[in-house]
Amino acid sequence: MRSDLRWQSADVLCDLGVAHYVASKPLDAARATEELREALRLFDTVLAMQPGHVQALWNRSLVYRDLGLPLSAMKDLTEFEHRETDEGWRSEARDRRARLSSTLRRKERWLAADQTGADLINRGAQELARALTFVDVPLLRRDFYHAVRARTSSTDVLALLPLAERLDASVGSGTVLADYVHQVAARDFSRRAPLAEQYARLISGRIPESEQDALLQRFLTSDETDLALGALAHVMQRLPAYASELVRRTQHDEDPWFRVLGLQAQAMLERQQEHYKEALAPLEQALDICRRERLVYRCIFIENDLSHVKSWLFRVNAAAQHARDGLALARPNQWDLEGVMLQALGNVARQAADVTLGRAYYGEALLMAEGDKWSTRNIHQNLAHLAIWALELDEARASLDRAMDTGLPLTQHGVAALVDVARTRRSPRDALMVEQALAREPGNTPGQRAYAKFLHGRILVEVDPARGRMLLDEAIRQAEALPLDDVSAAHARAYSYTSLIFADADTGDFIAALARFGAELGFETPARCVLGLTADTERSLLVARGAQGQLLSAYVPLRSSRFEAASMEGAVPPEMLAALQACTLVDVLARPPLQGRSGLLPPGIAWRYRTRAAAPPPPAGPGTHLVVNEVRYSEERNEVPLQWLPRTAPGAEARFLRDLAATPTQVLEAISTATEIDLATHGKVDPDSNFAYLLLAPGADGRDTLFEDSIRASQLTGAPLVVLAACEGGRPNAALHRAGSLPSAFLAAGARAVLAATHPIPDLDSSAFFGAVRDRVLAGASLAVAVRDERLQWLSAGGDSEWVNAVLVFE
Repeated sequence: MRSDLRWQSADVLCDLGVAHYVASKPLDAARATEELREALRLFDTVLAMQPGHVQALWNRSLVYRDLGLPLSAMKDLTEFEHRETDEGWRSEARDRRARLSSTLRRKERWLAADQTGADLINRGAQELARALTFVDVPLLRRDFYHAVRARTSSTDVLALLPLAERLDASVGSGTVLADYVHQVAARDFSRRAPLAEQYARLISGRIPESEQDALLQRFLTSDETDLALGALAHVMQRLPAYASELVRRTQHDEDPWFRVLGLQAQAMLERQQEHYKEALAPLEQALDICRRERLVYRCIFIENDLSHVKSWLFRVNAAAQHARDGLALARPNQWDLEGVMLQALGNVARQAADVTLGRAYYGEALLMAEGDKWSTRNIHQNLAHLAIWALELDEARASLDRAMDTGLPLTQHGVAALVDVARTRRSPRDALMVEQALAREPGNTPGQRAYAKFLHGRILVEVDPARGRMLLDEAIRQAEALPLDDVSAAHARAYSYTSLIFADADTGDFIAALARFGAELGFETPARCVLGLTADTERSLLVARGAQGQLLSAYVPLRSSRFEAASMEGAVPPEMLAALQACTLVDVLARPPLQGRSGLLPPGIAWRYRTRAAAPPPPAGPGTHLVVNEVRYSEERNEVPLQWLPRTAPGAEARFLRDLAATPTQVLEAISTATEIDLATHGKVDPDSNFAYLLLAPGADGRDTLFEDSIRASQLTGAPLVVLAACEGGRPNAALHRAGSLPSAFLAAGARAVLAATHPIPDLDSSAFFGAVRDRVLAGASLAVAVRDERLQWLSAGGDSEWVNAVLVFE
C-alpha cells in the first residue's frame, strides 16, 4: 500500500488518523469514541481530497468496524479491493469482509422471521413449526398476538398454544400468553369469527384507509376487547385521536406488553402537544416494565421514544445513552429496528453538531434502508442538515434532492434544511415543495404553527421581501404569546429574528439590524459601546456602535468556513476594535451559538456577554456565600479534589459543601438561596453532546454530574454572582434557538452574573485570580471592569495568558 508522492499531504493526515485509531485501543468506551471520531474525521478528509487513497480506505474500514458500523466497513473494503493492486492486501480485504458478513446473515434471518410472522397471521398453525424456530426474534411476539386474533375458530386458536408456551418461557413471565390463548379459545366464534376475519384483513393491509375508521368502531363496540385493542394499536399512528382510548383500555391489563403499549400511547399524546417533560414519566415507567418483563421488542421502541424526547429537552447525553441501549437490544435479531436506532444515534450527533459521527451513523442506516423510501427520505434530510452545518452546501442540496427523489414529500424537518439551502442553491421546485409540505404539516400546537409560519417566511423573504417579513414578524408575535418552555415557539422566535436581521443586512439597514439584537433580548440596544454578532449558515454579521455612537458593520454574505469554536480572536475588524477601544464597558450581544466564545475583544477592553435588560438584585442583607470545593469524586473517575481559597464579603455567611456532601442534589439545593457561589470542581465535556458539565460527588442514586438542564430547572432566589472555577465551564454548545452553556443556564435560573472560562484552568491560580476579581467588585468596580483590570495586572506579572484571556463575564 505505497502512496504516490503527489498525495504527501493526504498521507500526513492519514498517518495522524492512524495515530488516533491506535490511541483508542486501551481506552474506555467514551474516550475511545472520541479518538475514533477524530480518526474518522481525518480519513474522511483524506478521501475527500483523494477518493482513491487506499490507506485511508483500509483504515477507515477499521474505524467503522470498531464503531459497530459493519456495512460501511464492508463498503470501504470493497472499494479498497477494487483499487489496490497488491494481491496479498486484496486477499486480506476479502477475508475481513467475509468476517463482517455475519451482519448480512442477521438481515437474512430477520427477513425470514418477518415473513414467517406474516405467514403465521395468514395461515395460523400451518406455520407453527417454522415460527418456533424464531422465538428469539423480538417481533414474533407481536405477530403471535395478530395470529391469535386472526383465527376464526377455537381449534385454530388452541393450535397456537405451543408457540404461546415457548414465548412465555423465553421471557420467564409466567403463563400470560398461554392464558390468553385459552381465553380467546373460549369465546363464541359464531360472533367473533367475522370480526377476526376483518381483523386479519386490516393487519395484512387489505382494508382501505377510508374504511378503517368505520371498522375500528365495529371493534370498539363489540365484546371482543382484544380485537379492539389490536386494531387501536394498529391505527394509532395514522389516527392519533384514538390514542386516549388505547390508554384507557390498557391501564389495568394483565399483560405487561399492553401496559407498556398504553404508556407509550400516553406519552405520544403528550409529545403531540410538545409536552416533552410530561412524556418522560410514562415512558420511564414503560421502560421499567419492559426491562423487568424482558419485552425486547417494546423496549427498543421505548428507548427510541426516550431518545427523541430527551433530545427535544436538550438532554443530549441522556438521549445518546437511550439510543445506544436501544441499538444493543436490536442488534442480535431485529434488523429493521437496528436501522431505527442508528438514525437515533445520528440525530443525537446532529444535535451536537458532530458532523463526522452523524454522517457515519446515518450512512450505516442508509445502507440498511435499501428499498425503504421512508427511511431513505428521512436520512437524506438529516444528511442535508449535517452538510449545512459543515457549510458543504452543494452536498446539502444533493441530499435534499435525493430526499425529494424518493417521491415522498419533505417533512417540516426537511423543509427547514431546504429554506436554508435555497438562499444560494435554489431549485424551481423548492417553493412548491415548501408550500405543499407546510399545508400537509401545519402543526398541532400554536408553537408548531408559529414555526411553520417562520419556515414560510424564511423562504419568501428572499424573493418577496414584504410578504416574507410580514410572516416572520407574525411568527415572532405568535411565539412570544406562548410559554417560555414551548420548544417550537422558541425555535420560531429565534430563527425569525435571524432571518429579519439578515434581511436588514441585505438591504444595508444596519441600524435596524442592530436594533433587533436588543429587541430579541427584551431591551433597547444601547446607543454606544455595543457589539452585535450573529451567523446564519453561510453568512455572518458584526455590527457595532463605538464610544461616540458611530455605526460600523462587517457583513459577509457568503462565508467559506464558520467562526472558530475555540476562539473568536481576529473576528472583529480592526476599525471596529478601534471604535470600541475608548469604551468604559462594551455590551456584546452575541446570538447563539456565538455567545460564550473567548477572544472576541482584546484583554484591554472591559466587556461582557449581555443577555437581558437588567440583573435581578440580591436580597437585602449580608447574604450567603456558598463554596463547593475539595469534592471527593468516585474512585473510577480518577480525579483529585481542587483546592480553593474563598474570598467572602464582610458579614456574609460562608457555607461549604465538601467531600461526599457535594453531590448534585445537595448542590442544587444549596445554590437555590445563596447570594454568592463558588463552584471549584472539575469541568468536563460530554463526548456525546459536547455539553460542558460539572463533576461532583456521587449521590445516593450514583449520579455525579450536573448538566445545564438541571440548573435551568432551578430557581436561584438569591440572585447570586456565580464563579465557575471549572475547566471549560463557560464552553457553549451548538444550540441555535437559545444560548446554551452552564453560564446561560445559571442566568436563566436567576443568577445576576456568572464568571467562567472556556479553557482549562489551573487550580490555585484560578483561586487567586477569581478571588482578586471578587475583591475588586466588593471595592465598587463593575464585574467586567474588575475582570479586565485583574487580567491586565495578571498579564503584566507574567501570568499564563491563555486561560486568563478565556475568562468571560456573563450578565
